[in-house]
Amino acid sequence: MIGDSVDFFDLFRLKQKAEADNPRTVFYIIFEKVSILFVLLIILAVGLALELPSWGVALLVGLSLGPVVYGHYYFIYIRPVLKQQEG
Repeated sequence: MIGDSVDFFDLFRLKQKAEADNPRTVFYIIFEKVSILFVLLIILAVGLALELPSWGVALLVGLSLGPVVYGHYYFIYIRPVLKQQEG
């Protein structure tokens, strides 16, 4: 199922599998949302500290949104499933 890359639909399937197998699902969902917002707030603060124009800050946060969300999904959902499949 998992090769060198994970496509968009595999990501959601892995997330659903991790949620079904884990009794602490509610904690993980809250942790996921809060940590994503916290990281985006840090990115926003960096953009403001660099005194970028408002469109620059918006562009910085907007372009960071995808990698931040995918990174969180990887560490919270994908990586545990990969480790479970390996061993």
